[in-house]
Amino acid sequence: MYADKVWAWALTVAMGYLLGGINGSITVSRFFYKDDIRNFGSGNAGTTNVLRTYGKGKAALTLLIDFAKTIAAVMLGRYLIGGFALPVAGAAVTIGHAFPVYYGFKGGKAAACSAACIMLMGWKIFACAALLFFGSFFIWKTVSVSTLLVAATLPLATWFFFRDILGTPVGMAYMAFSVYIFVFVTYLHRGNIKRLLSGTENTFSTKGKNK
Repeated sequence: MYADKVWAWALTVAMGYLLGGINGSITVSRFFYKDDIRNFGSGNAGTTNVLRTYGKGKAALTLLIDFAKTIAAVMLGRYLIGGFALPVAGAAVTIGHAFPVYYGFKGGKAAACSAACIMLMGWKIFACAALLFFGSFFIWKTVSVSTLLVAATLPLATWFFFRDILGTPVGMAYMAFSVYIFVFVTYLHRGNIKRLLSGTENTFSTKGKNK
């Protein structure tokens, strides 16, 4: 571990961003269909748009790629900087996913990457997030609502599950990271929020172009 080295922190951020830029939805659409998912549906480079456009199998593959790149970035970060890897590499991955240098800085909304980060925080907090996501989706059939609810409650969940270490540097970093995820994911979903407020957001029980 090289947590006392500036280059290790810089490499963690750089590799996190570059790995984050490997967008699963764009990769799947280009490899299998010689096209760009951003040309279809909502225009978003994310799992939901892949699901609507190409089906469940390709959506699952998209999710797998986005989870794998996030895990890889955090594992590399853990080797380099130890306990701070998740907040540092996780933030870098989500930024790389949303603003990938490979694709003209137009990527996805970082929901899958954020979910992978929550999984790496621990199985209990991930289980709660999953229950909230699927429970709210069962009620409203709207991915954006479920995603925003998980993001909004993540700081509270982090406080609850990590309350014993919140006074430590790593604990404070986790808390700051959870607030970052809430703010960043909400910002990336600002268009969805506008459509939700106007009643035009598409759901899985209706048809429309806004996904």
